[in-house]
Amino acid sequence: MNQVNQVNQVNQVNQVNQVNQVNQSSPYTSSYRSEIDGLRAFAVLSVVAFHAFPSWLKGGFIGVDVFFVISGFLITSHIFEKLDKGQFSFTDFFGRRIRRIFPALILVMACSLAFGWFALLADEFAQLGKHVASGAAFITNFILVDESGYFDNAAETKPMLHLWSLAVEEQFYIVWPLVLWLAWKRKFNLLTITILVAAVSFYLNLRFVKSHPTETFFWPVGRFWELLSGSVLAWLFLYKSDLLSKFKLWVDKFLVRIIHSKEVEADGSTTSNLMSFCGLLLLAYGVIRINESLSFPSKWALIPVLGAVLIIASGSMAWLNRIFLMNPLAVWFGLISYPLYLWHWPILSFIQIVEGKVPHRDARIIAVLLSIFLAWLTYRLLEVPIRRVGNWGLKTVALSASLALIGLFAFAVHKTEGRILPLTPKQVVADTAKASPKRKDCHFPLKNDFSERSVCEYFHTEKLVAVFGNSHSVELAFGLAQVLKDVGYGVRHHTMSGCVHNFGSTKDKNKHQICAAWQSKVVKELVSDDSISSVIVSYRNEGYLKNVSRRKSLVEMLKKLVEANKDVVLVLQAPMPSKHINSYIRQGVFGVKSSVKGRTKEDWFNMYSAKNDLLKELPQAVKVYDPSDVFCDLRDCYVVKEGVALFFDDDHMSVKGAELVAKELVPLLKLN
Repeated sequence: MNQVNQVNQVNQVNQVNQVNQVNQSSPYTSSYRSEIDGLRAFAVLSVVAFHAFPSWLKGGFIGVDVFFVISGFLITSHIFEKLDKGQFSFTDFFGRRIRRIFPALILVMACSLAFGWFALLADEFAQLGKHVASGAAFITNFILVDESGYFDNAAETKPMLHLWSLAVEEQFYIVWPLVLWLAWKRKFNLLTITILVAAVSFYLNLRFVKSHPTETFFWPVGRFWELLSGSVLAWLFLYKSDLLSKFKLWVDKFLVRIIHSKEVEADGSTTSNLMSFCGLLLLAYGVIRINESLSFPSKWALIPVLGAVLIIASGSMAWLNRIFLMNPLAVWFGLISYPLYLWHWPILSFIQIVEGKVPHRDARIIAVLLSIFLAWLTYRLLEVPIRRVGNWGLKTVALSASLALIGLFAFAVHKTEGRILPLTPKQVVADTAKASPKRKDCHFPLKNDFSERSVCEYFHTEKLVAVFGNSHSVELAFGLAQVLKDVGYGVRHHTMSGCVHNFGSTKDKNKHQICAAWQSKVVKELVSDDSISSVIVSYRNEGYLKNVSRRKSLVEMLKKLVEANKDVVLVLQAPMPSKHINSYIRQGVFGVKSSVKGRTKEDWFNMYSAKNDLLKELPQAVKVYDPSDVFCDLRDCYVVKEGVALFFDDDHMSVKGAELVAKELVPLLKLN
C-alpha cells in the first residue's frame, strides 16, 4: 500500500504544468489536500475493522481498493508532471518509493520474524519466513495464489497475508512508469494509453473472476484498472483543469436553477458537494453491502473505486469532505494509515495463532489499540525523520540493503524449514506432526481426470497390499509401506480428496458423481488384479455413516471386494482432535515422552456412534480395526503420545500416528 509523503508528493501533483498551462488557482491544485488523508483514514480503518470484527463490517476489505485509487492518482500525477518538465528519472522515482515504503515495512517484518522465532512452531516459522521473503521481493500476491488449496492453512494464521496489496502496488510502480515513459518518448497520447490499459485490466477482471477467483483477486492484471482509475483522474486534473472547472460551473448552474427555480450565481460548490455526497454514499454502501460471498473484485469493485474517484474529484471545498475527511482526527489517521495497515494484521494474526482460535473481542480491541499506538510511533520516530532533507542517496541504499538482508534471512528460515536455531521441546514435538511426503504426488484431487493419472506404488514388488479411501488414508498408505517393506510387500495407493461413500450411486451429482465413478473404477481394478492379496479401506466417515444410503454404499463396496476373495480390512476413523494439533502442542508443557490429551474416549465414541450401525451390517469376512485401540487408554484419547504427534492438522493422522496403526494392522493381513 502506498502512503505518499503528504507535503512533498502533493506539491508535486499540483505544480504548474507549463506545457499544458495548468491553472494554479484551480481548486484541483491546492498545496495540500487533507481530504485525501481523510480518505486514507476511511480506507485503513475499514480494513482494520473488517480484520478485527468481520461480522461488524463485512465489506471493510474494500478499503484496499480505495488505497489503489489514491495511489494511482498521486503516483501518476507525479510521473505526468515530471515527464512534461523533462525531469523524470527512474532513480529519483524509485528512490522516493524506497524512502516512503521501506522503513515501516522493514520494521514490521523484523519484529514479526523476532516474535515468530519464539512463538511459532518450526513449520509455522518456515511459512512466515517464506512470506516475509516474498514480501521483501514484492511477490506475496503470487505466492498466496500458489499456496491456495485444500490443505492451505487459514488466512488468519498468515501474519504477512496483507502484503499482497503492497505487492500489487509495487508491481504497478515498476510497470507503469516504464509504460508512460516509453509512450511519452514516442509522443503517444498518455490518456489513451491509460484508458486502454485500464479497460483491458477491467475486462480480464470480469472475464476470470468466476473461473479463476483467487488469481483475479491477487494478481495485478485484475487490479491495475483500480489504480489506473486514479491515473485517469490525475490526467484530467493536470491537463484539463480549466475544462473541468467550466464543466462543474455549468452543472452547478443547472443544479442551482433547479433548486432555486431562478438564476442564481453558481461557484461550483453545489456540484462538488453532490460529488462528495455520492462518493461517501458509495463507500458507505460498499462496506455494508459487499461481503466475502460475492465474487470480487468483479463489477462490485466499481463501488469503492467510483466512490474514491468522486471524493478526490470533489476537492477540498466540498462540505462533507471538510466535515468527515478534513477534521483533525481523520487527517491524523490518514498520516499513520500506512504503518497502521502494516502493523494491525500481524498482531491480530499472531494472537489467533497463539490462542489457537478466534481471539476474544477484548483481545482484538487491545490488538487494534496497540496497532494504532505502534503506527503512531513508527510515523513519528521512523518515517518522519527519514523523510527529512539530506543524505537521500545514503538513505536509499541503506534501506534497500536492509530490506534485502531481511528478505535473505527470511528465505533462509524458509529453506531450513524453520530450523535456523536449535529446536525447542515444543518444536521437536511439532516436527513429528508431518503429512505424507507423497501426499501431493499420490493423492488424487476431486477432479474428473483420475483416469489419466498414475496410481502410486510404494516399494513395488510382485506382492501388493492396496490402501483405498479418501484423504484420511493417505498417511496410512505411506506408513504401512514403511512397515511392510521389511517383509517384502509393497503398497498400492488409491485415495481421492473429499470423497463420500457412494459406490454404485447414480443419483449423486457434481463432485459426488466424480467420487462414485472413481470408486467404481478402483474396485474394478482391485477385483481383477491378482497381485493384490489384501485391501485396506479407510475413510473419514463419522458424518457419512449417519446417512443410511452412504452406509449401505460402503457395505456394498466391501462385499464386492470380499466376493473377489480379497482379504479386506476396514480401518475406522481415528479419534480426531477438536482443534488443530499445533494448538495442543503450543499450549502443552513438554518433558521427555510427554503426552497430550485430545478428548475423552466416551466423547469420541458418542461422536462416532454411527459406526455401531455399520458394524452390524458388514460382511462377516471383513476385518475391522479401530485406531482408538492405540490412540486411547481406558479414559482418554491422545493427540500427542510419548512425545509423538498423532495428527498433522485437526483431523488427519500424521505419518507417525499412521505407522502406529500400520503396525497393528500387519497381524490382520494375510501375508505369505
